[in-house]
Amino acid sequence: MDYARYIVNAGDTIYKIAKSYNVEMSEIIQLNHLKHPDRIYAGQVLLLPFPESSEPPSRPEPVQIPEPTFTYAMWLYEAYAGKDSELTAITTYLYQAVLLDRPEFDALLRPIAYDEMQHLEKLALALRHLGVDPKYGALSNGHWVDWRSRFVNYTTDLCQLLDSNIEDEARDHREYLELAAKIPIPEIQCILTEMAADEERHYHLFCQAKQQYCSEFCPPPPPCSPPPLYTPIEESEPEPVICLPGPHDGGRG
Repeated sequence: MDYARYIVNAGDTIYKIAKSYNVEMSEIIQLNHLKHPDRIYAGQVLLLPFPESSEPPSRPEPVQIPEPTFTYAMWLYEAYAGKDSELTAITTYLYQAVLLDRPEFDALLRPIAYDEMQHLEKLALALRHLGVDPKYGALSNGHWVDWRSRFVNYTTDLCQLLDSNIEDEARDHREYLELAAKIPIPEIQCILTEMAADEERHYHLFCQAKQQYCSEFCPPPPPCSPPPLYTPIEESEPEPVICLPGPHDGGRG
């Protein structure tokens, strides 16, 4: 299945778009996870399905989001607003800061939560760069799942809380470096490696806190996993971008 990117024009409806490009309304609604299909707006980006066996629309060629670009977007969605994601980290750390309610933990957790908020914005920009809508959620077993508050870690024990944070930051550090090695887009590689460096710094801050507050109960945590070798991939020639016309623009061109 290939996908075309369609930019909504003023006056568009799902019915008009589906009729113009010979696809089912239900396919557009399901593919774009539209809870309110009657509320699309000008400038919104929608994906349109084009089965491999069918011819794409005549008129100008659609902008395709083929593999592997679509897969890159799905990987970034998981880091952006999946279960173990930047959005989860922000809400978890702010919850912990309020729960612990002590100046030393405010000074630890709130700046880290702010870093994660910056990561969220960077990932949103990366998703837009790939041509998709940076809505909060990710694919799970082939189905879109909106971000949910139950993803937050509500542990209240200080030492368990720090252990969980250490584990999460080590995982994120490793996964961002792995993604940077797998996604051959220099702008996105730069974002991911910068975020990996932040996660490693967060890891060490949480390790220090554990040593200070929990050392009598637990052995020191292991060092953060060493980063894999990373070599930026040369940027290839960009593919030409052609936007789909609006359904009411038929007959032109």
